[in-house]
Amino acid sequence: MVALCSLCSISYSQENNSNSEIKVLARVQGDKILLRWASSTPSSWLRTNKYGYEIERYTVLRNGELLSPPEKKIITTVPLLPLPLEEWQDKVEQNDYAAILAQALYGESFEVEQMQGGLAQIINKSKEIEQRFSFALFAADLNFEAAKMAALGYEDTDIILNEEYLYKIVSKVPEELLKIEPGIITVKVIPTDPLPQPIDLIAVSGDKSILLTWEYALFKPIYNAYFLERSENGKDFKRLGDTPLVNLNDKPETPSRRMFYVDTLSQNNKTYQYRVIGISPFGEEGQPSKIVSAQGVKKLSSVPHISRHEFDALGNVIIKWDFAETAETEITGFELNWAAQEKGPYKVVKTDIPTNSRKITYPEPEPSNYFRIAAIGKNNQKTTSLTAFVQTIDSIPPNMPIGLVGVVDTLGVVKLKWEANIEKDILGYRIFRGNLEKEEVSQITIDPITQNSFVDTVQVKSLNSTVFYQIVAVDKRFNMSDYSEKLSLKKPDIVPPSSPIFKGYKVNRDGVQLQWINSTSDDVAEHKLYRQSIEDSEKGWQLVFKTDTITNFKDDKLKPGVQYRYAIFAEDQSGLQSIPSTPVTITSQKSTNEELIKGFSLIADRVNKNILISWRKMPKDVLEIIIYKSKKDGKPVLFKQMPNVTNEIVDSFISPGNTYVYSIKVVTSKGNHSKIETKEVIF
Repeated sequence: MVALCSLCSISYSQENNSNSEIKVLARVQGDKILLRWASSTPSSWLRTNKYGYEIERYTVLRNGELLSPPEKKIITTVPLLPLPLEEWQDKVEQNDYAAILAQALYGESFEVEQMQGGLAQIINKSKEIEQRFSFALFAADLNFEAAKMAALGYEDTDIILNEEYLYKIVSKVPEELLKIEPGIITVKVIPTDPLPQPIDLIAVSGDKSILLTWEYALFKPIYNAYFLERSENGKDFKRLGDTPLVNLNDKPETPSRRMFYVDTLSQNNKTYQYRVIGISPFGEEGQPSKIVSAQGVKKLSSVPHISRHEFDALGNVIIKWDFAETAETEITGFELNWAAQEKGPYKVVKTDIPTNSRKITYPEPEPSNYFRIAAIGKNNQKTTSLTAFVQTIDSIPPNMPIGLVGVVDTLGVVKLKWEANIEKDILGYRIFRGNLEKEEVSQITIDPITQNSFVDTVQVKSLNSTVFYQIVAVDKRFNMSDYSEKLSLKKPDIVPPSSPIFKGYKVNRDGVQLQWINSTSDDVAEHKLYRQSIEDSEKGWQLVFKTDTITNFKDDKLKPGVQYRYAIFAEDQSGLQSIPSTPVTITSQKSTNEELIKGFSLIADRVNKNILISWRKMPKDVLEIIIYKSKKDGKPVLFKQMPNVTNEIVDSFISPGNTYVYSIKVVTSKGNHSKIETKEVIF
């Protein structure tokens, strides 16, 4: 099992992070586990050099079974510290990276400017402590023995196959001085594969130089540096420098995909073989890459130059150029490149042009043309002329676009399409939009679009229920066609109509007369009047009337003395209903139709000079009896108003020779009024 990544690069990325922590890597190597770690900041590194580290190991898996709780073992009986300076001497004499680590740990001064070699280009030359920290981690990445001496590495040899361990690297720095989070990693003891070959090594020939490049991002978690080796016979390889190569272009904000190196040669036309070897953070070297071959080649001594162009009788363009005759032996011929725009992309339109040619005919040029002449060298070199612009004469606009159709969905997305123009020099189309039929449409596309379809968005909830479009075709000389026929598209109706308003009402014996003001929306299809009985509200609202233009209604299907609530809605042609009007609540008039009076009679007693008024006994729910009196053709006036306690009264206020008229009605406990019974008597 492998868990690798450059600790040096990890530390760089966290240099400005105020939180201190330990980063740890591990790799199984045969019968041992290699551990590498580092503090994430220069200040924490300084303190751990003084106080040291402790390594804890927890066995979490054995023979495929989890251990609960895990078996804990303290690997370091005393804090792990960098070796004293005197113990570094032999190693320093043998290894440059050990010398760098020793200088970073114990040197009186540490100035990058005083060091020689490629390592000096790696580190930002700022504060001395940061330089010590950065160089120490990088040197530890490249030499594991030196890392162990600096208390940045450890070999655990007490391991068993198929067990899984969790390692915890703990800082012994007191927390009151600096809190440093421990580093944790898990490792399973299984046979490991060898480190992989670097891939995609490519060699590009130059004049006394060869550019070498290979894949970097894929192996970034495995290799943090590389050695590049060269051979003259394909067998004996020598390293290009003692210092490993690192990718200085790899930054968090702009990660690099490949590594690059330029090998400077003393001569051209000599073949060299190259291979690259990766170096892990444990200082291990991986397998060499596949071998590539290349040789330096002389640059072409001349560059083509387009001198002029002209048109023949058929409208073809003739391109002419200059090129030194003395350089014709260096090339295999010319090629013509063409593009519709100066920035390209350019495509090869003529190849295998003889070395002694200085002109070429290009048939059927476009309205705008950009040409380049390239001289092709015998060693795959190329020199290319500057761009020449050639414009044909064209004042004829394209045809007017036809077949414009479209649709608007409920989200306001408009999809337009039309028939594509067939002109060869068509550049694209401009789209125009308007909100009113007679207003001038406005362009809504910045540049001509190439496809014969377009997607637009409009505001569905607006005062305009229709949107208008027109299309104009544009050719490559920017000649514009006539406007297409104007397309009118109706927007989906998602805006309900405005609410009608009750104007007034009257309550009479026949029912309720309601009046209202209709909705002001222009797409109203009908108005709907609803009624609800308050005493029977569980039945809900009942539709009682609907109309398109009428503004009044008489509701005569009411129970007497009952409260009702009325509301009116407007509904448009799309079936959208308005918010209801403010409801009105009314009480229907009491009923006068109940036949509660029976046996009503009048008897004239001329002896006693009175009239006896009588009736049968009333039902118990009769609350009040009311009697009106008048002379014949006179106006009735209230005569008696009495409770339901008697069934006769005597009227003594009479005069002979008159005809008297009496009317009687009753009122029930529910407030209902009976029919009025009327009789007359001659006295």
